Amino acid sequence: MRGHKGTMKVYSHLGTGTTFKVLFPAAKTNEPVVPKAAPVRTLPASNELILVIDDEEIIRRTAKSMLEHHGYTVVLAENGKEGVELFQVLAEKVSVVLLDMAMPIMNGEEALRRLKAINPAIKVVLSSGYNQVETIRRFTGKGLAGFIQKPYSSAALVEKIRSVLQDANL
Repeated sequence: MRGHKGTMKVYSHLGTGTTFKVLFPAAKTNEPVVPKAAPVRTLPASNELILVIDDEEIIRRTAKSMLEHHGYTVVLAENGKEGVELFQVLAEKVSVVLLDMAMPIMNGEEALRRLKAINPAIKVVLSSGYNQVETIRRFTGKGLAGFIQKPYSSAALVEKIRSVLQDANL
């Protein structure tokens, strides 16, 4: 919310319940803002394997669908522990890991540390709904290849993965 200059107020009264008020700054215009859809190109099939580690099933499935539509092969893990275990088996085949920051069982920070212990050269893109500046500051120096803010579009995800893979091939 801070990333969008918003705030939340919580009012709780014993026996009555709790009220949450979510406040965001007003738009400068009364006309609705309609985002322009970026053109999305489908790539021919590739040999890159992407490991998506996220505790939210809808995000895992959506990311898998988006990436597969663009020719990538995708494997999924529902938490950091499962992701690290899967990576131990597939380490030589995985090109990029898309890693959620906030997960139960093992959070993204611990998962990143363990992934890097297995293969220090692995490219990891952190995915989070938290503020990008705060998140990157927290992970500075820990070997991230990139960051993508949730929610992300198919075009943004594919572009991020593509740019990380291109950087790896230079």
